[in-house]
Amino acid sequence: MSHFRNLIANIPVLIAIQALTICLLLQPISSEAAQLVEIRAGGMTYRVEVARTSAQRRQGLMHRSSLDRQGGMLLVYRKTGDHRIWMKNMRIALRVYWIDDDATVIEMQRLEPCQQSPCPVYFASRPSRYVLELSDHDHPLKVGDRIDGLKEL
Repeated sequence: MSHFRNLIANIPVLIAIQALTICLLLQPISSEAAQLVEIRAGGMTYRVEVARTSAQRRQGLMHRSSLDRQGGMLLVYRKTGDHRIWMKNMRIALRVYWIDDDATVIEMQRLEPCQQSPCPVYFASRPSRYVLELSDHDHPLKVGDRIDGLKEL
């Protein structure tokens, strides 16, 4: 009978261990550390994280409470196309630049964190190859500017 009581007493611990194990198994496995690169545009140098995989692009800058003035994330796609983003789980506003295969800015939008459900989806009016997400400051970057440092990626 005491063995049965010990087993019953440990059920909450066993459930917690099992729940933790399930959570760990469901986490995406990523041995890749975020690659930081410097890119140059509009007379400024930006130090940005590079998101190459679909998992990295999906995560993006979600849940960040701040971003350096010259920091951000560069979403890199294998092919030029209709690359869309949203602001789900974002805590900060962003300046988002869509960039074509020639490293030229083709569109810029200022986006606020999503406060509704479903969240709106944003995209450029023309196909892009890269999406650059920067802090919400006045950047000298404008449509038609070329970005130095993309071709090496």
